[in-house]
Amino acid sequence: MTALVEEVYKIRSSDVTVLVTGESGTGKELVSRAIHAISNRKDRVFVPFNCTAVPKELAEGHLFGYRKGAFTGAVNDSSGVIRAADGGTLFLDEVGDLPLDVQPKMLRFLQEGEVQPIGEKRPIKVDVRVIAATNMPLEEKVADGTFREDLYYRLNVIRLRVPPLRERRSEIPPIVNYYVNHYSTRFGKRDITFTPQTVDLLMVCEWEGNVRQLCNEIQRIIARAEDNDVITPEHLSPDLKRTARPLQSFGDASGTKQISTFDSAFLVDAGDAGRTLEDAVGELETQMIKSSLARHNWNISRVANELGLTRRGLYLKLDRYGIEKAA
Repeated sequence: MTALVEEVYKIRSSDVTVLVTGESGTGKELVSRAIHAISNRKDRVFVPFNCTAVPKELAEGHLFGYRKGAFTGAVNDSSGVIRAADGGTLFLDEVGDLPLDVQPKMLRFLQEGEVQPIGEKRPIKVDVRVIAATNMPLEEKVADGTFREDLYYRLNVIRLRVPPLRERRSEIPPIVNYYVNHYSTRFGKRDITFTPQTVDLLMVCEWEGNVRQLCNEIQRIIARAEDNDVITPEHLSPDLKRTARPLQSFGDASGTKQISTFDSAFLVDAGDAGRTLEDAVGELETQMIKSSLARHNWNISRVANELGLTRRGLYLKLDRYGIEKAA
């Protein structure tokens, strides 16, 4: 994410076209708004357009506009979203779903800086900076003929990838802290805290819905909480806890469960019914940290990187669990 922010700053004085890629829920629109917010167009309009939200047969009219009477239902002139963004930035979300028959006009707009509304005889010049986003591999759509290759290259001038949350787990604690404060203020709640074990469990979830899923989880928790509540792993939604790593377990003849997590295996007593989830998470985390420390001969940087932690975060866990290097 640091590298991504640096790339955003590098292009702040340019109107170059940007393609933002990443899984759904990673924050591609937020990145696009950040690009606009520090650009020369920051005082002008930012117009988002979702290419999947409009029926294919209406996409051209919504984008390029139309003249009154150009087709059945065109009872008034429409400028279209591209002209609405004149002087500012147009954000094309899910650009991979742009209808194939609209793509040639989009290519001409990008090449020539002009649009021709439906029913208009002459093209109209516009000054629009384009940022596009997609959660699908456009290269595959080019290969199967559903996306024009020339349009792909026109969009793919600067490419920024927003990594999924599972690749930046060390950011989960500050993200959680941000949304706890945000939704506490929004819902009028006070002094709601998360135990370290709860945050630890959040850090080992798979987060298939990425930051959007994490945001929704925190919103649900804060909405149901009372003032001064302490949030424990038991407050997390059952579906979320099922996705937490370790994901798979299997038994052997001795009744011991072997839990597979990251690149090592740990043994947990399956018959210990008196332990809480917090105890289990703490024990598993302690074993994971000790195993990683042994593998990397106490190289803190490597261990933190392997476990998805910052160096400070790792030191805090070493102190919490009383893990010390042998003399």
